[in-house]
Formats: sequence, structure tokens, C-alpha cells
Amino acid sequence: MATQQQFLVLGPTDTGRLVSSSEYEEAEFRASLELRTRGRRLLVMPPDSPEHDQCSEPVRDLLGAYRLAHPRIVESVVSECWLRVDEGTDRIGDIGVFLAGDRSGQKRPQRVPEMMFEVVSPDRESRERDYVKKRKEYLRLGVLEYVIVDRMRRRVTVYTHESGRYRKRVLHPDRRYGSRSCPGLIYRSRTFSDQLRF
Repeated sequence: MATQQQFLVLGPTDTGRLVSSSEYEEAEFRASLELRTRGRRLLVMPPDSPEHDQCSEPVRDLLGAYRLAHPRIVESVVSECWLRVDEGTDRIGDIGVFLAGDRSGQKRPQRVPEMMFEVVSPDRESRERDYVKKRKEYLRLGVLEYVIVDRMRRRVTVYTHESGRYRKRVLHPDRRYGSRSCPGLIYRSRTFSDQLRF
């Protein structure tokens, strides 16, 4: 007689619950919540705000259009990109870009995207997480380009992996930046800023 597999269902009442990496990977999640792990404890976060969505959507659209035009360069563009930082920590990034090539056979969350895009939320904890914690984690994991969109400060910060560290560039509304990972993908800062409702 066949038995049905039982799935672990996680939600807001599970905040602080200890979960293993494999339990988290196989779990089902209640809608309208973002669940992450930190130190093997479940961390329940509210869903993104409409302002956050309005800022990230043009970025996703730009990257999606590039992917459609360059399928040999970009394998996939993933919203709410899940990656494993270490055995006790999982992250959900805003947008991950996976390039075609050497890493294509690997599966998420172990596979690391070559490019990550984060849209900063206004609270101090989010700012600290995006500018400091994630920057260090993404560098260590091998993310080649990390882009932070900050609508409050009206700028885009680009970290490019060079010789084991990140080189930082800040784009204000009058600047543009081309990505070495995606030839022909140009961030036109003024247009980008307008699209991002700066």
C-alpha cells in the first residue's frame, strides 16, 4: 500500500523554529510570507511593499528582455532568487541572473547566480542587510556582479568582482554603466532612474 509523503508546512507561527537545510528545502510555505533561515532558525518576514515592487519590476523587465534577446548569454532571470549562504543560512534575493555556461548543470539553492539585484527597503535593518551583509556573502559565494537599487538615495550601486574583491561604482541619474557579464546590457542611469520612480 502506497503512503503519501508528508510535507512540512511553515508559516508565521513557526518564527524561531529550528529547521535543517533539507527540511527547509523540501518545505511548503504559506502564501503572503517570505521565510528565510538564519542560524537554522526560521525568520518570517513581511511581503515586499508596493513601492518595492514598483522599483524592482522595471529591473526585472530590463533583464528579462535582455535574456530573450541573448539566450546564449543568460540562462534565466529569477525573481525572489533563493540561495544557500551556508548550512544554517538561506537568502532570498530580489532578482538573480544565471548565465549560460559552466554552472548550468547545478541546481538552486546551491547554484549561485552570477548577478544579483537588490532593491533597498527604507528601514535600517534592510539597508544594513543589503549594503553590508549580503555584499560580503555574495562576494564570498562568487556573485560576479551585485547591483543595489536605492530609490531613497536616488542611486544605483554596482559591485563588480575583481581579483577576489568587489570594485564599487555609484550611478547617479546622469551616469550609465555597461555590464561585462552581459555585453550590450546598458544601465542608462537617467532612464533607469525614471523607470525606478526616483
